[in-house]
Amino acid sequence: MHNLKPVIYRLSVFSLILFAQIYANASDWPSWRGPNQDGTSAETELVSNWSIEGENLLWKADFMGRSTPVVLNDRVYVIGRIGKDITQQERITCFDAKTGDEIWNYQLNVFHTTITFNRVGWTSPVGDAETGNIYIHGIQGLFICFDKDGNIVWSRSLTEEYGRISGYGGRVHTPILAGNLVVVSYLNVGWGNQSIPRHRYFAFDKKSGDLIWVSTPGGRPLDTTYSTPVVVDINGQMLIIGGNADGSIYAMKQTTGEMVWGFKLSKRGINTSVITSGTKVYATHSEENLDSTEMGRIVCIDATGTGDITKTHELWRHDAVNIGYASPTLKEGKLYVVDNSANMYCLNADSGMVLWEHSIGTVGKGSPVWADGKLFVTEVNGKFHILQPSADGCESLNVQEITRKDDDHYAEIYGSPAISNGRVYFTTEEHIYCIGRE
Repeated sequence: MHNLKPVIYRLSVFSLILFAQIYANASDWPSWRGPNQDGTSAETELVSNWSIEGENLLWKADFMGRSTPVVLNDRVYVIGRIGKDITQQERITCFDAKTGDEIWNYQLNVFHTTITFNRVGWTSPVGDAETGNIYIHGIQGLFICFDKDGNIVWSRSLTEEYGRISGYGGRVHTPILAGNLVVVSYLNVGWGNQSIPRHRYFAFDKKSGDLIWVSTPGGRPLDTTYSTPVVVDINGQMLIIGGNADGSIYAMKQTTGEMVWGFKLSKRGINTSVITSGTKVYATHSEENLDSTEMGRIVCIDATGTGDITKTHELWRHDAVNIGYASPTLKEGKLYVVDNSANMYCLNADSGMVLWEHSIGTVGKGSPVWADGKLFVTEVNGKFHILQPSADGCESLNVQEITRKDDDHYAEIYGSPAISNGRVYFTTEEHIYCIGRE
């Protein structure tokens, strides 16, 4: 008799994924790259202009942040920082998505880290449509599951339990949901087969917090990183695909963490997240390429291979473009990327040919979001752009320069926009904003 357990398990996993997709509000933004994991939204009738003086500004709240909010069931969840000197803490706050009223706030002490205060709150939360729970990875190494009302469901101390190594300069990884698992990665050194420092992926049961598997797909870490993986079905197999601290892109089986393929890319760690379309994976970086002295690359990878696919499954590449912080966005066959100098490029996603280039400022770190035929993009020096892309160019519909309230200096913006129910949410180092129509 055949063993039916693997088949039943695969069906169960598929059912969980399908259930979560049905259960989720179509307009929610449950993770930092949105419902499609690629920075796109199906929302329509979004604003094309707004102003910090009040036009189409529905609400703003005091909040010191650098991450991307998530929106789940009419609530906005965001990680940031609060306090001064010895009172400095990390925080996760829940706001009413319609009014901006604070619903709950939880503050965490900063310990087991040398991260400076202005870089606290690097990660974004992730929300689970099935349970309504919110998961956060703090800079001090606490991995916490909250219910929608801010009660702790379970918590793991990753530094104490698994030898987590604090990311340099605030580089901490945002968790992802993968079926009935919540997965978070980091550099660690432990015991046994974890005695050598590596970038590892830890998968926990999302409801209980029990550790299910650990995966070590890569080699010697070349840097601390913060690349967030994506979960995708490739020819009927659920894979977790993401950038690694050894400079490669890896695909792992969702159920076990077993590595399926690896693609070597950079001589430093990968910070940007990949995006996928069908069986294609798009990845970027801004360091020295593994096979040339040029800095930076955009690459399209065929995700159907196994083993080391570096030399066999590259579909196209575009070199000497430094995209080390902002992750790509893909819509209608066009790939949108923002380089480290805040130049936006639009490429043909099938060929890699550059269609146009548009400057949005001087420092590019926030990832672009496509919705309603427009691009919503942040720039570090306090700029928020609404752009109208076309086949051969890009029109600026609106740009707001946001300054700090107490001096004539820009308010830094590192996160990306989140879009839900006709509204756009984003954070600066002083506020969280909500723009849209009434």
